[in-house]
Amino acid sequence: MRPHSSSNSSADRDSARETSEPILVDARSAAATLSISERAFHSLRKRPDFPKNATVVIGPRCIRFRVETLHAFVLSLVKEPQGEPIQLRRSRKPRHGRSRRAGVANAGLEQKEN
Repeated sequence: MRPHSSSNSSADRDSARETSEPILVDARSAAATLSISERAFHSLRKRPDFPKNATVVIGPRCIRFRVETLHAFVLSLVKEPQGEPIQLRRSRKPRHGRSRRAGVANAGLEQKEN
């Protein structure tokens, strides 16, 4: 007689649950999973392209997020080409006034030494 196979499959499922990552996580864990701050995660949630099916409302004060959907969303953000931030572009422009001022300041020091 063969042993009942359902008991083996349920044991396999239980061991798989223990070793795999959770399906749903809270905001703090979601932020940690994405390696961002909790505040940055909530900013992502406010974006219009944030997936609606990522959020699971279990109760009025119990909100969880689907890990797989969050991973897919973040990967889609990486695929979008983004330009260089304005602050970086500004900092790379040569500053003409600085070099002239430095020259004037150095000339003043040379006169005092003489």
